Amino acid sequence: MFKTGFILSWRSDLVWFLGLPFLAIGVALACYQWLPVLAWASVGLWITVPHHFATWLRTYGLAEDWQRWKGRLIAGPIVIMGMTLLGLKFAPGTTLLLGTLWDHQHSAMQQHGLARIYDFKARTGAPSTGRLDLLLNIFLFVNLLLTAPLFANLWVRTLYTLHFPFSAEGLRLFQQLSWATTGVFLCVYVSHVIWSLRRGYALNPIKFLFIGASYFLWYFTAWHTDSFLVFGISHRIMHGVQYIVVVHGYIHRKTSAATGAASTLSKLMTLRRIPLFLMACAAYALLYQFLLMQPLEEFGFGVVSFMSVYDAIPELGLAAISHDIGYDLFAATVIQAAPMTHYYFDSFIWKVSDSRIQEGL
Repeated sequence: MFKTGFILSWRSDLVWFLGLPFLAIGVALACYQWLPVLAWASVGLWITVPHHFATWLRTYGLAEDWQRWKGRLIAGPIVIMGMTLLGLKFAPGTTLLLGTLWDHQHSAMQQHGLARIYDFKARTGAPSTGRLDLLLNIFLFVNLLLTAPLFANLWVRTLYTLHFPFSAEGLRLFQQLSWATTGVFLCVYVSHVIWSLRRGYALNPIKFLFIGASYFLWYFTAWHTDSFLVFGISHRIMHGVQYIVVVHGYIHRKTSAATGAASTLSKLMTLRRIPLFLMACAAYALLYQFLLMQPLEEFGFGVVSFMSVYDAIPELGLAAISHDIGYDLFAATVIQAAPMTHYYFDSFIWKVSDSRIQEGL
């Protein structure tokens, strides 16, 4: 009936996949209490940026993956960078919004992928379980964005400025509908779990503990705090650290199984050299920060500028955007290029159903 399987081992999973969300909430609350808002950027530098570095190691460091996806690995970053530059010039706000939405989708899909690894390692679940798990993540995460006050305050204000017709009662009914729809699907999901058991398919209880811990972090910080600092820091710690741990384990298994002379990457990924791996991640973060400390106008050769896009609109009573705000938006959008490449790569390099990827899991 029940079979347990772990991404790494029961001790490691207890720390990195089951306990980490609660630790991340505690760290985020401590940062909110005792540190300035700059702490969010610092967590991004030391956690989020290294987890992008882990993607580059995963995709460009393994010869097998390079040969398999060479076209995508070359064309993808070029296309994404080109689209980002076009967005900077003609629709900077929209580009930033799309990057943010992609970030949310990517976050939910990472947790879905890790849940699928739990079923793969334990050999549990019915053939239809993967689709139901995917829908579970979609329903829970979309409901979070629609109903949690932290996010609702943003999209409600945006709709209001766009003169979208709605009232307080209409908003309440809409959010109730979201909860009701999510509740109905949870009943369907539980029915599927019961059906799977009756058909003789085993369940991995660790998967459900993992999903519960992940969504506890998101729902708790979005419902019980009014701070994007708390949500952002806790989410980045959970998301980034778990990704780095999975990539390290994946590459370690792949390179350990390879025959022939050990490569530099395989030597870096041995368990004894984890400190060196972490030092490489930190060095990448420092290099990333060093590059961003240069004048950002240099990235656009003096052609890309927010000032030519957001001029004053007297008929609407809108003044021209200030240089400081324009510079901040420009920086935020430039920084989106690396994460969006990371999102793109992750859309095809972690297919748990792929037999060649399963070799590293």
